[in-house]
Amino acid sequence: MTGHPIPLIDPDGHPRTGPGHEHPATHIGCRTFRWFTLRWCKTHTRELVAADPDAAALHAQVGIGGLGAFMPPAIPTGQGIPVVCIAIDHDHAMTTDLDEPIIIAPLPPTPDGPPGSVVIDGWHRVYHALHRFQETLPAYVLTDATERAARFPLPYSPTHWR
Repeated sequence: MTGHPIPLIDPDGHPRTGPGHEHPATHIGCRTFRWFTLRWCKTHTRELVAADPDAAALHAQVGIGGLGAFMPPAIPTGQGIPVVCIAIDHDHAMTTDLDEPIIIAPLPPTPDGPPGSVVIDGWHRVYHALHRFQETLPAYVLTDATERAARFPLPYSPTHWR
């Protein structure tokens, strides 16, 4: 992306990358994660967490057992195909560091439902851990403000998610 015509710096000198702003041009080639009509810059998220200890809460262990439903099974179970399936590179996943925290973003509520959360960085680590029968991983849980700063909506995102 080429950037936004208005300045991408807030009054405190921090980049504006949240709702209503294009992804910073300096992040060409960065890593992103897309969940339906939401999208986050994983690169910028890591920068925000590294720069501000209040940007996310570090949890030594969060449960990941139910996340296997969003990945292709190593052995077909016959239970059908999930509605959402995260693409996983098995060989890469098995080399990931399970001590590196995954990153979880709070999801804004929908008009029909409560708020939720989603892993925006660390799906290969989740896959690796589940293959080792490990049910927990360390995780950063982003604050609402950090999630909004790292999110850049797709043009067709519902207005309540922008």
